[in-house]
Formats: sequence, C-alpha cells, structure tokens
Amino acid sequence: MAAELENRQSGDTALLMQAFEVFTHASNSLESAFSQLQSQVRTLTEELEAKNLELEKSLREKQEAQDYLRKILERLPCGVIVFDQNGGITLCNPMASDVLGAHTAGSLLPETRGFFAASASADLTGKEIESEFSLNGRNRVLATSGTSLSNEEGEATGTLHIIRDVTEMKALQERNKRVERLSAMGEMAVELAHEIRNPLGSIELFASLLVKELSGDSRRWAENIRIGTRSLNTIVSNMLQFANPVQAELSKVNLHDVIGEIAKFTEPIMSQRQVGLETCLTARHPVISGDHELLKQMMLNLVFNAMKAMPSRGSLIIRTRDIGTKLELEIQDTGIGIPAEYLDRIFDPFFTTNRNGTGLGLSVVHQIVEKHSGTIRVTSEMNRGTCFVITFGREPQEGIL
Repeated sequence: MAAELENRQSGDTALLMQAFEVFTHASNSLESAFSQLQSQVRTLTEELEAKNLELEKSLREKQEAQDYLRKILERLPCGVIVFDQNGGITLCNPMASDVLGAHTAGSLLPETRGFFAASASADLTGKEIESEFSLNGRNRVLATSGTSLSNEEGEATGTLHIIRDVTEMKALQERNKRVERLSAMGEMAVELAHEIRNPLGSIELFASLLVKELSGDSRRWAENIRIGTRSLNTIVSNMLQFANPVQAELSKVNLHDVIGEIAKFTEPIMSQRQVGLETCLTARHPVISGDHELLKQMMLNLVFNAMKAMPSRGSLIIRTRDIGTKLELEIQDTGIGIPAEYLDRIFDPFFTTNRNGTGLGLSVVHQIVEKHSGTIRVTSEMNRGTCFVITFGREPQEGIL
C-alpha cells in the first residue's frame, strides 16, 4: 500500500514537473513574442514620428512657399488675376483689385470681361492687348497679356492674366510727342521772330515819324501803329529770350534810369488805356550789377502784364526801397487780380489766363531775375490788384560798407 502511494506521488510529481516545463516554455515564448511586439511598436512609432516630422516639414515648406508667393503677388507692380473655366475669379492680387475695383467675377464691368477674353485669345501671339476704360470715375488705359492654365493631365483649368495700368506712361508719351512738336514749332518760331523783328523796327520808326508829322485822327492812327508794333516787339523779344536765353552782360545799372526809360516807352499805351503811372523811388542807392537790356525787358513785361490786367482805367505804381543790403523793386497794379490757385503757376512757361497771351512774359521775367541772382514774389487779391516784388543784391557804393 505504501509502495503504491509512493509510486502515485512520484507520478504526480513527474506530471507536475512536465506541466511546469510546458508553462515555462510557453511563458518564455510569450515573453519573447511580447518583446518582439514591443520592438515592432517602437520601430513603427519611430517611423510614424519620422513620417509626421517629414509631413510637418513638407506642410511648413508648402505654407512658406505659399506665403512667399502671396507676398510676391501682393507686392507686384502689376495686377494678376486668374479665372476658372466658369469665368469665376480664383485669384486676384491687390494691384488687380485696385486697378479693376473688383474682387469677384460679378463685380467686373462687362467691357473688362471682353477685354480679358481677348487677352486669352491673344495668348498665342505673345502680344499685349491695350484698351481704355472708365474705372472708378477715371479714364484708365490698361494693358494685359493672358495665358491658359492646365493641370498635370493637360486639362484646361482656367486663364491667368497680367494687368498693367499704362495710363501715366501713355500720358508721358503724349507729353513727349507734344514737347517734340513744341520744340519743332519753337525752332520755327525763333526763325520767324528773327525775320519779323527787323521789319517791326522799321514800322515803329516810320510810325514815330508819322506821329511827329501828322495831326488829328491821322496822328492817332499812327500812334496806334507805334503802340501795336511795340507790343508785338515785346512778344518777339520774349520768344527769343525764352527759346535762346542770352547770357547777362553785367555792369553797373541804375534801376531808376531803367524805370524812367520804361515810363517814357510805355507812356503812349498807358495814355490810350487811361492808366495812370505813379513812381515812388525812395532807394538812396539804386545801382545794381545787371544787364541793362535784360532789366528793361523784365520791367517792360511786368508793366505790360499789369496793363493787361487793367483793360480800361487803373493805376500802376512802381516803387524802390532800401532793404538792408538789398534793393527792392515793387510793381503794383489795380487790376482784376490773379486767382489764388494760379499763383504757384504764373511763372511756368506757356501758362496764361489770358486767351490772347503767350504765357511767356512772366516766365521770362523769372528767368531774368534768376540771371541777376534776385528773387521775385507775388501777392494778389481778386478785383483789387496784384503786386510783384523783386529783390536784388546792390552794387557796393563808395564810402558805404
């Protein structure tokens, strides 16, 4: 009995040992499989993280590229607009929006739609299409070139258009053409002026002789001829001076003597227009370094300009005064005045408010003042008159520091 019990226990122990060995083997296999699984998970996690980093980098680079392209589009000096196949706007940079005043296809003017259609059809020629539009209340000239867009499969996806506002360029081209025409006309005018000047001198001389010899109406008519020729001679002189400025030949010039000559020269026309001339010459030392003939022309232009502002009756006052080391010349009229908005432009060549004027008189005045290192300023009040003030450096006097 005891032996049987011992054998049974021995068999149970063997079974238990066998079961333990199986369990240990299974446990080791499971542990190995789990370790392999952990390794695979780590590998997959690392690969996933690497892919995520790569994707993030790609997205970041794509976003940076988009931002870079967007900034380029925003800063381009020309407009860029893209249409899809249905005519809808898929891209419109700020310059295109400003030029066209449109952000959507619906806000485009009908004529600009046709403009872009023509631009796209001209893609093969490589030429720009130009057209004039009224945009935002202003006439603008736009130039555009278009090209077709397609995807990787070669299917058309829309059209891209580059827009340039060439309004200012066209205006500049027109101004250049005008300047060229004016230059050619100026050269011709100078030639004509030279041809006219000599006969004018003869006409004025004979008219002066007739004034001395005739009386009554005949004398008045001769006086009108003399006045007309003097005015015409002034216009010719202005044209020649402006077109071909002469160098000032400086010497000592007494400005009071020049004023006296001008007063005598313009007396007939002033008398005819019933314009009174008053002089108030208080400068103690009126001698300046200047060109006598140019100063006469300058003063004559100012006097004629004043008389034109006084069609009938009026007063013209010429003053001189000492201002420290400077000499000031003032010519004041009681004419119609100059509008405030024109005061900054009156010395510009060809600018005039007089339909019969050339716009050269005051420009020549300014030119002559600059040749004498002087300054000129003007004040005016509508229906009250205008005052020109010119300041010259004075020629040093003996005994005066």
